[in-house]
Amino acid sequence: MDIRALSYVAAEVTDLDAWEQFAREFLGMPTTHEGDGRLLLRMDERAYRFDLRLGSEDRLRWLGWEVSTKAALEDAVDQLRAAGVTVAAGSDEEARERGVIAFAAFEDPAGNRNELFYGQQADFRPLVLTRPMGGYLTGELGMGHAVIGVANFRECFDFYVDVLGFRVSDTFKNFIAFLHCNPRHHSLALVESDQPGLRHIMLETTGIDDVGMAIDVARKGGYLTRELGRHTNDKAVSFYAETPSGWEIEYGWSGLQVDDEVWIVRQLIGPTSLWGHDPIGERQRISAARD
Repeated sequence: MDIRALSYVAAEVTDLDAWEQFAREFLGMPTTHEGDGRLLLRMDERAYRFDLRLGSEDRLRWLGWEVSTKAALEDAVDQLRAAGVTVAAGSDEEARERGVIAFAAFEDPAGNRNELFYGQQADFRPLVLTRPMGGYLTGELGMGHAVIGVANFRECFDFYVDVLGFRVSDTFKNFIAFLHCNPRHHSLALVESDQPGLRHIMLETTGIDDVGMAIDVARKGGYLTRELGRHTNDKAVSFYAETPSGWEIEYGWSGLQVDDEVWIVRQLIGPTSLWGHDPIGERQRISAARD
């Protein structure tokens, strides 16, 4: 199955106003309201990358995975059905709402909804971000990566690797798997957990100064949850910030890229960070936001 990238994330949120402030103040992303209960966030030439919908709880709704063509989508659907997966084709109205030509939806063994699509809307005129920054690293790498907690880790691992065709970058102590579908070190990570759900979305900038300026904004706004650090496996220099929905944004730079011709899967046994990523206590966050 030829999945190319993680290209959009949809979430149910309880506070759209807080999300709009977070997007414009911290992420630097322009926003668009679609009716009274939907907010789209844009980070590059794509019409949107985050699709936020007002609801009664904060939770992941779906992940949008891109394939290249109509034929690739049809082939992927055939493979899913051959593997016994229930697949629902998106209606024309739903496709227009998502800004894609066509899509198909299915659930992983943990109940997380995934959408395969092709032909997302794009506007290549200059994008005006809402605070000074160089921009995000996207293109063939997609929008970043998602980390999801699942109770049935092995079943989900087998599904994403054997059915969807993700390649394994690394594993960590047999309860975390880092999976890639393009040169980005991982577009998806699965974490065995008795508290399932979205853990974080990682966004990568084109320069280290963008990370430095963003961490200043995060401290001032009280968003910072983990200090600057560098991961052992993907080498990204990053920090973490809490979204209005409780899950985090990992905000980083210089993530490792994988060449499948030479890459060797590793089993990690040490810490996940070379240095840093120390957690910020609630008292520290409140104090920093007031300074």
